[in-house]
Amino acid sequence: MGYFWFSVATAKRLPKVGDHWHADYEVIICGNKMPILPYTQGNIHTHGDGKIHIHPQYPYEAGENANLGRFFRSASVTFTDSTIQYPGNRAYTNGDLCSNGKPGKLKLFVNGKEDDKLDKYVPEDLDRIRVEFTTE
Repeated sequence: MGYFWFSVATAKRLPKVGDHWHADYEVIICGNKMPILPYTQGNIHTHGDGKIHIHPQYPYEAGENANLGRFFRSASVTFTDSTIQYPGNRAYTNGDLCSNGKPGKLKLFVNGKEDDKLDKYVPEDLDRIRVEFTTE
């Protein structure tokens, strides 16, 4: 008699209209922690408290659309899969040099693990998110 082993992957929960989730975030550029963003408008926003508030009120801002790109746009931060730029600061794009003279790369860490989705990442309730432009 043979045995078959299988696992059932748990599907990622996506925010839907009516949810109200929170995720902590921080941004570090070339070793310098950036200030928390001030209060922003929209239903994927911050209160200036170091948290992403995710409470979509319309289908177009729910699901995959409740992503980090939408959050950072609410604060006028450019954030793509390779670039980050805070308002009034220079842009950092993969390959740009940090002050240590080494080329940096934009990375996303979710709950301590690297994730390659960057601007497309949809935070889950209670996530801890760190965005880094780093030479490591």
